[in-house]
Amino acid sequence: QCTLPLPTASAIEATFTPNPADSVENGGTGGPLPVSMQQRRQLLELEAAIVNSQDPSGTLSHVAGQNGMSPEELAGMLDRNRNDLQDSGQLEGMVGEVNASLQAQQGGGGGGGGAMSGSIPRRVLSLVVSIFAALAKTASVQISRNPKQSTVLAMILVFTFLSVHNAPKNGIVISSGSFPPFSGGHTTVLEPPIDYLERACVNSWEKGGWESSLPEPMEIQSKKSSKSKKKSPQVVGGVGMTGSLELDASDAEEGEVTVETSRSKEEGFALVTTAQTFITMDNNDEGGQEDEEYEEEARDCMYESITAIFQERKFSEFIPGNSGSLKFRSFLVASEEDEEGEDCTEGAVMAVKLLGDFGRYGVQPLCISYEDEEGGESISHCVAFHTLTGGHFDGELRFSVEEKKSSAKGGDLGVVVSVTLAIPKGGRAPPSRLAELMVSSLAQSIATSSQMRMKQTLSRRSQSKGFRARASGRASKKRHMRYVQEKLQEEMAAERKRKWKRNNPDAGHYRPSGHRLKHPHNC
Repeated sequence: QCTLPLPTASAIEATFTPNPADSVENGGTGGPLPVSMQQRRQLLELEAAIVNSQDPSGTLSHVAGQNGMSPEELAGMLDRNRNDLQDSGQLEGMVGEVNASLQAQQGGGGGGGGAMSGSIPRRVLSLVVSIFAALAKTASVQISRNPKQSTVLAMILVFTFLSVHNAPKNGIVISSGSFPPFSGGHTTVLEPPIDYLERACVNSWEKGGWESSLPEPMEIQSKKSSKSKKKSPQVVGGVGMTGSLELDASDAEEGEVTVETSRSKEEGFALVTTAQTFITMDNNDEGGQEDEEYEEEARDCMYESITAIFQERKFSEFIPGNSGSLKFRSFLVASEEDEEGEDCTEGAVMAVKLLGDFGRYGVQPLCISYEDEEGGESISHCVAFHTLTGGHFDGELRFSVEEKKSSAKGGDLGVVVSVTLAIPKGGRAPPSRLAELMVSSLAQSIATSSQMRMKQTLSRRSQSKGFRARASGRASKKRHMRYVQEKLQEEMAAERKRKWKRNNPDAGHYRPSGHRLKHPHNC
């Protein structure tokens, strides 16, 4: 058996006696401060609570009385705590923690709704300010290190912001007019909104009116032949010069757009491009039989649709998707002297892709030249617009429809839609392929709009007639059924009356009192 020695322990008993010289009454500082940093933090929280209270002096006295101290002793302890932390370099960090904990306590309290609502915007604002400050600091450092790259990056950012801002408004304008040799006319990078185009033309009108871009008119003598009579000279270059152009509509075919471009065929013109198509009125598919009444109604519907399209200037309503982007809008502007708005001038604007600088969207302002409409039995309508300054070409654009018979379909009655772009000599001309694309797209759009409106009008009229026919048939059937029922009831009543008279000798003898089958003397 072995025995283990017990460990020996030693202890020191110490007592702490406050130094009377540390008391505030004797001119001291109040004694030593606690060593624990948690207690130091609690002293800072207490100081912040006293300072933020409504009555700081009253709160100080109350807290000092609760802890058996005088207000002077408590204030000296708080000041010594702050000075000691400031000397050690721990004051700023601890003050930030104390403020954050106080805000959290105020936000989480039952009556802290106002504190919460006020603290969240401040936090968001401080976050945004800190982000911008960090970006500014980073940018300044980057600029100081790489000035050239920073300049290029700043220009790219500015260009990006401007593009995002201007793209939906005006399509990012490159040039607002014609400035040769740098710019051929009004050009935008992206497809411009139609409202911007109209607003630009109206602003140009308000600044001083519109100016035609056509060259000065000149007379061209037509070529003489032995069989032809002497013709009057043709005026080329002025407003309304396309009125004397004669077009051959014999090549127009249904469902196809025929384009013809000539540079030397017409005297005095540098370029004449015409697109034609034929619209038939033979849309009667009800049994395949010819109906004169239906043909007359189809002709009326076609006349109404074409008249509406030309009055509303719906020339680019159905531009084909494979022909690029093309927009056309017509509008009216009133002069400043005309207060009632009766004296108006009609203008138009057209935006075409590949027409502008660098192959972008070119804007071409237009003004009406003339409009002819022949009423009566034949359908004929013509309207022309001439170019204004600030565009990309100088010429006149004519839209026309004329009622003719098709030679390809055995003389079927129809309408020839034609669009002509004429550029006089001395004027700027667009590329031939682009001119053909413009006139063919407009001709196909007008033809599609006319056919669609005609079919819609015919459908509404046929539905209306069918409804009236069905309603009339139902009313006739009801009247016939009522007549048959009344006739059967009358025949039945006559038969019953005949049988009753035959079997009853006193039939037909009635008393005024209403009692039947009684003898007159039997009272």
